[in-house]
Amino acid sequence: MKWFVALACLVGGSVLAWHHPLWSALCLVALWLWADLVFWRPGVWLWVVPAALPVMNFSPWTGWLVFEEFDLLLLGTLAGAYARMAVTTHANSAIRSANNQPSIGQPERGLHALLLAMAVMALLGLWRGFAGAGGFRFDWYAGYTDALNSWRVFKSLSFALLFFPVLRWHASRGGACAATRLAQGMVAGMAVVTLAVLWERAAFPGIFDFSANYRTVALFWEMHVGGAAIDVYLAMSCPFVLWALVTTRRSVVWLMLALLAVLTAYACLTTFSRGVYLAVALPVLALVGMLWWQRRALPPGERLAWRERANGVLSMLVLLEVVAALVGGSFMAERLTRSEADLSSRVDHWRHGLDLLASPADWLLGKGLGRLPANYAAQAPKGEFPGAVRHRTKPQPGQPDQLDRPDQPGNAFVTLYGPKTQPKLSGSFALTQRVARVSGTSHQVLLDVRVEENTRIEFSVCERHLLYDRRCQATRVRVKPVRVQGQAVWQPLAATLQGDDFANDGWHGARLMMFSVSVVDVARAADIDNVMLMGQSATLLLNNGDFSAGMAQWFPAAQSNFLPWHLDNFYLEVLVERGLPTLLLFLAVVLGAMVSLWRRPDRPLPLVPFIAASLAAVLLVGVVSSVMDVPRVAYMFMLWLFVAIQNSAVVARALQPA
Repeated sequence: MKWFVALACLVGGSVLAWHHPLWSALCLVALWLWADLVFWRPGVWLWVVPAALPVMNFSPWTGWLVFEEFDLLLLGTLAGAYARMAVTTHANSAIRSANNQPSIGQPERGLHALLLAMAVMALLGLWRGFAGAGGFRFDWYAGYTDALNSWRVFKSLSFALLFFPVLRWHASRGGACAATRLAQGMVAGMAVVTLAVLWERAAFPGIFDFSANYRTVALFWEMHVGGAAIDVYLAMSCPFVLWALVTTRRSVVWLMLALLAVLTAYACLTTFSRGVYLAVALPVLALVGMLWWQRRALPPGERLAWRERANGVLSMLVLLEVVAALVGGSFMAERLTRSEADLSSRVDHWRHGLDLLASPADWLLGKGLGRLPANYAAQAPKGEFPGAVRHRTKPQPGQPDQLDRPDQPGNAFVTLYGPKTQPKLSGSFALTQRVARVSGTSHQVLLDVRVEENTRIEFSVCERHLLYDRRCQATRVRVKPVRVQGQAVWQPLAATLQGDDFANDGWHGARLMMFSVSVVDVARAADIDNVMLMGQSATLLLNNGDFSAGMAQWFPAAQSNFLPWHLDNFYLEVLVERGLPTLLLFLAVVLGAMVSLWRRPDRPLPLVPFIAASLAAVLLVGVVSSVMDVPRVAYMFMLWLFVAIQNSAVVARALQPA
């Protein structure tokens, strides 16, 4: 069975790598090399996976929404790990039989049964999601309303469940060591995120600008339609930064970790998320109180004097950061004054989400994995999407347009839609592409367009990390339909963009650039094809402008309105998409893991309180944020949940008398 899983993951990863929109050969070679490395050094993934998590997604460049580079990393890891387990299982079984020893690392049977039940319910949710989307349909560039969005939401739990036997295998070889490596990887990942935050803030609003309406997203491109990816990640990771600080005894390492702690606090503060503030502060303060109480019991000779003084200085620096963010700018103050109104609108949002459960079957099984956006947009009051995009092909004579089938014969194009009914949503959804080598002066857009009615289309090139525009060149064009024999036909369109000069101003020339096109008018649509962007040198700056490769390198993105995509509550998110039994199962698993951690002394596994704090932080931020709709972050949360279950069992068995 282990060989089968290893082969399936390697084949699946190879297919995924070969279809990568940008670097197919490189991804394929990297996948095989990584699987070989994991087979040779099976513990290496414990550090690499959490450390690489923040950077293993290139959606704005690839156009992938359902698939991502993190999938390749996990598939390669599973292939190498299962192959290694298959090789060593027989020898280990023989040793245990000779010594008459039970298998170490077996989880408590009750929790194991709950995990199996969660897997079954997840499969039911996946089936229900496919059914709700009108049946399974494969598309490498599927979106949030397509059937494959169910797979996108499902894969985090499926990957975590596949890693559970791997964790058990590592536990049999030293559970505490495996958990420590994972924690070290979390610290390394946090270092990556904080550096990304520092660059983003420096390049866009400014490092010390706490008044600009700008909320940090770092490298979490899933937030192109809003959400709380960075919120959940920061809440989950902060306890491990504290763990690294308190366990190191080398002053140089402590100094580096103290700098990371300062940057981590900055990253949390610049999300300007009240949920992050609460979810980070409460577990960290609880840990600090526990550590202070433990330190009081130490004899004076065992205390490090330099550490106590340094901890005091670090605490003052973090406190100054908090004061600077809250008092040194107006943005957070404005958000705090809107807290009551925001809570009221959030409660309305939750109520509209619950209203989607219209039948006993909905309460039992949910609407289906990944079906929240489509159902909310269709049924919730004022919950419509601010726009949409569909890939199509020009049909053969006498045939209708083919939707979502880039493999169909005929010339490909896309249809862009504006909001259905609400003018306030105009222009807040666009089809975008990353661009490089932009000119300092104006740019020109050339394309073919077809409309049925007078339609305004907006084009822009902006300095844009993800959600917020800085300097821009833009224009709006009103397109009138051209008809031949009563049918709207294609027409060429040229538009010159006007606006800011993109001249390089120092290192900020590294700012990310984005081209976007959107339909502004309500209840309007435009077919577009052969899109070209040219600067001063007449060099073509866009790729796949004819959409012959599907939606490759094109990236839909929203601004300011994200309601349909997220329910902004972890528990309601699980309830609406997966049903009440799954929510109760999940809560039972979390409760069981927490109780197991609480009942085990932390001496054999010093990470225990920090794991508990990390899980608690996610549960706290989940009160006001969605979690499971960000696969790579949800995977890491589920993995730590399984680590908590697994290692609590390892500790219990290690303490049993011989």
